Amino acid sequence: MKALVAQWKADLIRTARDRRFFVLTLLMPVGFYLIFISEQKGTLHIAGTFWSAYFMVSMATFGVVGSSVNTLGVRLATERKSGWVRWLRTTPLTPVGYALAKIMTQLTLSLFIVMVVFAVAHFGQGVTLSLRQWIEIILWLWIGSIPFAALGVLIGLAGNAAQVLGTLVYLALSLLGGLWTPIQALPKGMQDLAHYMPTYRFAHPAWDLLSKRPIHSSDMLVLLIYTVIFVAAAAIIQKRIDSRPESA
Repeated sequence: MKALVAQWKADLIRTARDRRFFVLTLLMPVGFYLIFISEQKGTLHIAGTFWSAYFMVSMATFGVVGSSVNTLGVRLATERKSGWVRWLRTTPLTPVGYALAKIMTQLTLSLFIVMVVFAVAHFGQGVTLSLRQWIEIILWLWIGSIPFAALGVLIGLAGNAAQVLGTLVYLALSLLGGLWTPIQALPKGMQDLAHYMPTYRFAHPAWDLLSKRPIHSSDMLVLLIYTVIFVAAAAIIQKRIDSRPESA
């Protein structure tokens, strides 16, 4: 347990020193939020709520996905390339403990990102929700980020291609999932495609909670399916990597 906590703390400290984390997963969501709220006016109504609240959820989701898919994936690839993972095998930290530390770190970062975006929306743009709504949406965006952490682990196995692949996946999922532009404003074909994107299924329950609608079980089911796919793919690829003679 001590080794697990120590690794978790070390990962948080390393992330705090990572400029990539602040630019891609904090400055970009906050910056986009303030720009688009200013252009579209926060009092605009959409999907049963105000645009300032709707886009707050979009950008919080955008930041969480970026941290999970891009930042985590690149960090894991770098650690593998540098031999850090092999060195950890000589310490009391088990492979399971290493994975748990990464999950704990990512969940902590996801919660931090959501809180920062929400604080900017509340204090900077006057977004006001009931205490129950704040808690429900924050909890959903926190727990619902797990599939993207699994995707980040999968991308981390791409080695030198992790940075490019992570960025492309991050931006594509955000665009196609309706995080930048509400799917109501997209062409019919893109609206249909959005319903298959994990990013849309991640943000949609939070949008529903904003307008006091119940969460759809289909959103949770789709995210669960994506989680199983990402974890299974990562396990298969990791097994093939470990079976290579040069990795022995």
